[in-house]
Amino acid sequence: MTKIKICGITRLQDALEASRAGADSLGFNFSSISPRMINPETAKEIIKKLPPFVESAGIFVDQTLEEINAICRFCNLDIAQLHHEHYSAEDARSITHAKVIKVYRPQDDFAVAEVLDFAKESGVNTFLFDAYQAGMPGGTGKSIKTTLASRIFNELDPSCFAILAGGLDASNVGDAIRSTNPYAVDTASGVESAPGLKDPLKMRAFIRAIRNCGD
Repeated sequence: MTKIKICGITRLQDALEASRAGADSLGFNFSSISPRMINPETAKEIIKKLPPFVESAGIFVDQTLEEINAICRFCNLDIAQLHHEHYSAEDARSITHAKVIKVYRPQDDFAVAEVLDFAKESGVNTFLFDAYQAGMPGGTGKSIKTTLASRIFNELDPSCFAILAGGLDASNVGDAIRSTNPYAVDTASGVESAPGLKDPLKMRAFIRAIRNCGD
């Protein structure tokens, strides 16, 4: 069954609604350039109130390794999601307080060997693929081309767990899953009424569309 991550959580009510709807993981964006930015203190209070079996992921773009480890420890994060290209395999090995997801924003000429090399050097086995847009680390609402996403997911080693992100909502997530067979899907803008404000109806519709793929 496809795992589900709802990203860009900023309010407790949204975190609990997403959990009730069936989300497996919630994302908390600590990037200073994101419209969904949350401070560690607020994130910590929300994470403390999450029910069992719902994981918390920190989104990091412009933090140092020291800051990432400190925030992971302070908030009790399960996952550190590394969004910027400058985070290396050595950096990933230095994250000691959470599991790591490495993010790629592929363009047409993307070489899957880059992912496989990173996995071998870092020990990371989970990778998120988001749509590329210059100057934006994610959350753009844009989708990866179907042909590009299918090629990447087909070429990945079976030992890698691949997460699909980028412009996913209730209307297109079913087709996206059928074309790529991802381990998980990730959405932020696709279930919002405004950046950082989740819409309960959209979240439930999104998760229902995913569950229906298994029928």
